[in-house]
Amino acid sequence: MAVTLCVPPRAGELCAPVRFLLRQDSVVMELTARHRITAVAWDEDELAVAIVVEITDPHTARPVDVRIDIVDAGAAPAHTRTKRIGSIARDGRSYDVVGTYLGVVADEN
Repeated sequence: MAVTLCVPPRAGELCAPVRFLLRQDSVVMELTARHRITAVAWDEDELAVAIVVEITDPHTARPVDVRIDIVDAGAAPAHTRTKRIGSIARDGRSYDVVGTYLGVVADEN
């Protein structure tokens, strides 16, 4: 199952898979607007949530901010822009991994 928090890549568009390790239960990160999250798993060796995101060329897609949260399985979404990305089992408990589109990264002057 592939999930995007903003806009999916265009058909045939080249994407680079990038593996992120999330060591906190809530992380704000910058992605390209056109991206696809393709995998979520608990990495026992790293003691972190690993997500694989296919991103497009940053020169052709503007950057956006997203927040990734690890929440109790079945918890109600915190925001209308929140999407369930996947689920993990950690320390004998089930969790959902959710993502929220926060907006376009502001240009700095």
